[in-house]
Amino acid sequence: MIPSLACASEPGIKVVLKNHDGTEIISEKEFSFSEINTTMTSTGAPGGILLSFQGPTFDPENLWDPEESKNVDNLKTRIIGVPIKELLENSEIPENSINVTFVADDGFKKTLPAVNIYNPPDVQGEPILAYWYEDAGLLPEESGYRLYFDAPDGVYGNSDMQNSLPDDYYHYFLNSADKTAYPSAKGLSVAKIIQIEIQMSD
Repeated sequence: MIPSLACASEPGIKVVLKNHDGTEIISEKEFSFSEINTTMTSTGAPGGILLSFQGPTFDPENLWDPEESKNVDNLKTRIIGVPIKELLENSEIPENSINVTFVADDGFKKTLPAVNIYNPPDVQGEPILAYWYEDAGLLPEESGYRLYFDAPDGVYGNSDMQNSLPDDYYHYFLNSADKTAYPSAKGLSVAKIIQIEIQMSD
């Protein structure tokens, strides 16, 4: 199935370059959905690429689960999207930037090292800004633009997170029942993204 094109009035993405401490905006560029959908690479087209995330294992003896045996079908669907690297390149963002932050419409945000966008580790795969989902169509209300990783096996697992990111960038789910902080790669998948912020180096 080839997704139909959307009109330019549908939500776009703003790419914002900030100085090293985030106090000054260096540049801003907005991309309409029509521009993203028609002029940029459509990763996964025409039928979508099947991707998912691993959530918490809820097993204190197997927090990272390198075998990806527990809770691995989170957000599983076929997606089509644009490589985030391409968005940054079209915004003339320097590759020596430090961090890339994905901001949702409610203010929720997650940050990745810029190197994971420009030169992603093999276990992580290409970061993609998904805009079409096999089970929901174009830019559905519950997802909008969402961050996915084109991991080699189709699943971005907790051990993949551990092996592709520095400790400070991990996401954890604190389970109140057993008071354990469980790694959760799913937590990196920001939904309803409206802005991408880049932190420059000094």
